[in-house]
Amino acid sequence: MRNPTTDWMKLAHDSYWLWAESLMVMGMRTSDMMTGKGSDRENALMVSEKVKAAAEVGMMLATSSASPKTAAKAVRHYRRKVTANRKRLARKKS
Repeated sequence: MRNPTTDWMKLAHDSYWLWAESLMVMGMRTSDMMTGKGSDRENALMVSEKVKAAAEVGMMLATSSASPKTAAKAVRHYRRKVTANRKRLARKKS
């Protein structure tokens, strides 16, 4: 049987890393924009990814009950996207 406290702690941990990685991605994108290294393609990709991810999570939440499990699923969804962006933007820098 699962421990509800463990579920909440994992959600808090994953939420923290979503926040931290999001800040990294925002910093990299802001740096690129300020130094002229950003591109219109990257900016369009950033917006389209955000709209798509929000729509996916919106549907997920609309068809689920409010629970730690649903929240964890939404955080995992966003973390996959943010982690992929961080790795892609870091590769561009090297």
